[in-house]
Amino acid sequence: MKVLLDSILEEMDTFLVKWTEYMEQAGYLEHTTAKKEDCILSLRGLIEPIQALLSQGKSLRFPSILKNNREMADFLVQTGRRHQARGLKAEMFFGCFKTLLHAVEDIILLSDLPDHEKLQHHIEFRRIVDAIETITVADWDDPTHDTKLSMLAEKNRSLTLEKNKYENIFESTSDIVLVINDTGGILEMNGVAREHFGINALGDSVFRHIDHEDYSVPTFLERYPHGQSHEIRMNDGIEIYSMVIVPLKKVSLASAGYVIILSDITSLIDQRVQLEHQVLERTEALTQSEQLFRSLFTSAGEGILLVDNSLMITQANQKAADMFGMTSQWLEGANCVKIIHPDSIDNLRQAALINEGDVWHGEVNGITGSGDAFPASITVNKFRLGGEDFLHLIVRNITQQKAMERYLREEKTKAEEMNVTLRNVMKAIDRDKEDLEVSIAQKVTTSIIPSLQKLAAEDNRDVRDMYMKILRDQLAGLTRSSGAISNEDIIRLTKSEVHVCQMIQAGSTSKDIADAMAISIETVQTHRKNIRRKLGLSGKDVNLFAYLNK
Repeated sequence: MKVLLDSILEEMDTFLVKWTEYMEQAGYLEHTTAKKEDCILSLRGLIEPIQALLSQGKSLRFPSILKNNREMADFLVQTGRRHQARGLKAEMFFGCFKTLLHAVEDIILLSDLPDHEKLQHHIEFRRIVDAIETITVADWDDPTHDTKLSMLAEKNRSLTLEKNKYENIFESTSDIVLVINDTGGILEMNGVAREHFGINALGDSVFRHIDHEDYSVPTFLERYPHGQSHEIRMNDGIEIYSMVIVPLKKVSLASAGYVIILSDITSLIDQRVQLEHQVLERTEALTQSEQLFRSLFTSAGEGILLVDNSLMITQANQKAADMFGMTSQWLEGANCVKIIHPDSIDNLRQAALINEGDVWHGEVNGITGSGDAFPASITVNKFRLGGEDFLHLIVRNITQQKAMERYLREEKTKAEEMNVTLRNVMKAIDRDKEDLEVSIAQKVTTSIIPSLQKLAAEDNRDVRDMYMKILRDQLAGLTRSSGAISNEDIIRLTKSEVHVCQMIQAGSTSKDIADAMAISIETVQTHRKNIRRKLGLSGKDVNLFAYLNK
């Protein structure tokens, strides 16, 4: 039974057609005020209570409904009371109910169920409906005559109030409202329509006053289907109206004709034209901006990627494709994890957490299509587009920059090492300078000053010349090594031996020494032997000149 009831509700369009046919055949249709929505509500009010009791597992037999489940008839009972209050007779109310029941029975008989099941369900359904009808009849006959009259009077007052309300709305609206019959004749007009068309327009064909007088109702509805909004021009095209056509059958199945509602939208159309012009201008500007953006995006000297929140690449320019060794088509739709080295992907995920409008700078390692890694600097900006967050990535290959940084670090290290070496050299030079100063001072003290003293005390011209030569040699050798003769050696040497040492040290030969000192060569040789002995050079293969000039 449950499946059958569900299928009845699914055949709502078939039900409406058949019920309308049965109502018309019985002569009830022209008297009813029921709308399509009322008909649908009536079928649901009958079927849904039965479905509810089925879901509760309660008995649906005729006696059980009358004794224990009278609430199943509440919808029909309440509907009957409303119609009774409006003055409807029992014959017409229950007659209309029977036509509804006949339409439902037709749907049962047209179902795909086997014949024996159709018969069984038909009998069960009819017995349930008989119980509902019995309860409703009992309620219909229950009120007294006076109560019925009171209810009728109350309902008449209510209907009068409703009528007055809708008449006031009809007259007070600023729209033109026309009620026409099936042939297009004007039956009613509101105040605005009377001012616009004149009171004499009543009874005229509506098509003489709007659009084209050669129209018939079918051709008019073919061009302007009801239920839609249409724009029409009136008064030689000066005024523009929005027109909506409403069939009176929507108000009542028994009603014929149409309601035409005309709203003056001339000013709105003017505004629309201006807006369309503005939209056109802005669209052209947007198109130019888009072309400029695409040109900049494509020709930019840096890699540009547009990435969504899941790090999926939505757009990539040619520079980015060249940088990663991929095509733009391959990059678009790929995830960033495929082009960023695993050791850097956490940096990118961190960048994706920034707030809208913020900028993040950092470095990552990219991966080319051939699997090679390269260092890259990345700038990330978050923006919102179409309700979604996107990341704008600017990527730069910094391989050369990194190589230059390494080169500069190496050069800096070398420079620091060279500075250390230079400092050491300077220290050594300073030490040598100090040693030289000590050596020169020692030579001046031990050689030059004594020679000057002897020169000053000597009367012999030849001897003074010898001392002058020795002084010149000593002065010329001030910057050379002080030689191997120490102060102790000088003390052991005689005056003549010191002179001989000085002349040997200056490079003089034995003959030069003999001539300078006015002694024989043999005496010079004797001095040489004594000098070698006193200096500890006897028996050693050491040149005296070389020794003295160490």
